[in-house]
Amino acid sequence: MRVATQAGLFGLVSLASAVQYGYNHVPVRQDPDHVAAHFQDVDIDLYSPAFLNPEGRLPGFPNGTQGPTSHEVMESYMEELASRNDYMTYHTANFTSEELRSYPFVHLSTNGHLNPCRRGNSTEKIRVWVQGAQHGNEPAADESLLALLGQFDSDPEWAAEILDKLDIVVLPRANPDGVYYFQRTLATNLDPNRDHIKLNRQQSRDIKTLFNEYKPHIVMDMHEYGATTQYGRYYHASDGLFAAAKNLNIHSDIRALSEDLFAKNIGDAMDEQGLRWEPYATGSSSTNLDFVPHFNEAGTDAKIGRNALGLTQSVTFLIEARGINLADQEFQRRTAASLVMATSILETAANNAEQVFRAIEDGIDAFIRSDDDIVLTDYTRVESRLFTMVDHTNGSLAQVPITFASATPAQADLTRSRPEAYLIPVAWADVADRLRAAGLKVETLEEPWSGTVEALTITSTTVAGSYYEGALRVTATAEARKRELTLSAGSFLVSARQKNAALAFVALEPETIDSFVTFNIIPVNVRDEYPIFRVMS
Repeated sequence: MRVATQAGLFGLVSLASAVQYGYNHVPVRQDPDHVAAHFQDVDIDLYSPAFLNPEGRLPGFPNGTQGPTSHEVMESYMEELASRNDYMTYHTANFTSEELRSYPFVHLSTNGHLNPCRRGNSTEKIRVWVQGAQHGNEPAADESLLALLGQFDSDPEWAAEILDKLDIVVLPRANPDGVYYFQRTLATNLDPNRDHIKLNRQQSRDIKTLFNEYKPHIVMDMHEYGATTQYGRYYHASDGLFAAAKNLNIHSDIRALSEDLFAKNIGDAMDEQGLRWEPYATGSSSTNLDFVPHFNEAGTDAKIGRNALGLTQSVTFLIEARGINLADQEFQRRTAASLVMATSILETAANNAEQVFRAIEDGIDAFIRSDDDIVLTDYTRVESRLFTMVDHTNGSLAQVPITFASATPAQADLTRSRPEAYLIPVAWADVADRLRAAGLKVETLEEPWSGTVEALTITSTTVAGSYYEGALRVTATAEARKRELTLSAGSFLVSARQKNAALAFVALEPETIDSFVTFNIIPVNVRDEYPIFRVMS
């Protein structure tokens, strides 16, 4: 796999493109003292192993080769908290990582010790899924979730108020192998946060199954971003960046709830704690001191966890603390910023529980019934704005004029009428398996199917010149025509009248940037008839 050469916010500009098995560490590039002065500890208590017992931190943390907290210490801490709080239940998932590490998670609920992934056991509370460390070298992500569990344990009155309205699952480490090696990727050197649609890796499918059994209304995905990536004279000065799911196939009412209520409150919570924030964005780096930054706001691509999870018609947020490349520098502030953003989302949901529950449930119902066109491609609006930065040459904070490609909201470009269902020939059973793993209901036809369908003919293809996540990506266009079709028994039907149907839209429509055509799961050439068929109303 070739590591991305455009640094963006991941701070990978100096990471060689060659990788080894394990221990693919990014270089340590810490803030100089005049920059670090803006990132002092804040007055927020952190009840997690790395802060309750600082001398127990792993020895490689200061040099950027380990995170602070071992897998075993994490497990013990989670078990200990659960053992002394009736509302916490400690679980270990019934699957493992690629290197056979466990997936511990905690269910927080005042409804008793019920299986969190049996929807029938739930009341009409808001269900929240919180995960961290999809990228294993972003330690504030998982440490902040351990601190979140510690906050529940340390403040029973606050815990009772939150859990009166919410049920919560906390999965601190979605990539335990990556944490072990202190590398971004899985043990196989593939990025789990680019595997949410194609679902090539078994552990991606396993986590997705657990997630879809729980059916959360609200999702948080905790990360860190590159602290010392250079944009001319500037580094990012934000303690936290965040973004809601942006894909336009998420119902508009759910996207509006995310932006108008939750995002506003996250910003307010950061302001109250004296922490700096901006919307999550990426951009090319430069060492030219005259460089003018251009940032692209978090986009709509479904392969990213934020959008894929949001396409289940949930309020979903990516939370990013300033941290990659810093090793152990400024760790208290990084972890505290992550905790503040996560806590704000929980408190917003609890304080507005009836509004939030109804808006999401009604949005799901409206999405299922909708006859609106589906959006295949979109574009952003470029505008000028100020962005919070720090001048690394002298340490001054600045509001820097930049060009900014805004995805709030993105603008629809290519659309197509929504089908009633997709038909998949029995020979493409692996496509049906991927959709099931994504949480879609896929019917196996007991009898042959005959009728009129909309078939797509591929009109153009462009193959990328290099591999991305193990695939040569294909950009395709197609045109639709009606024809009569007969498929044998054993073929598959995927209704578009279901909660997770938008995941089928982005996977099965060949023009989307993360489709099964894009990743060569369904290979096509010009003039081919695409072997997935659309049943129209």
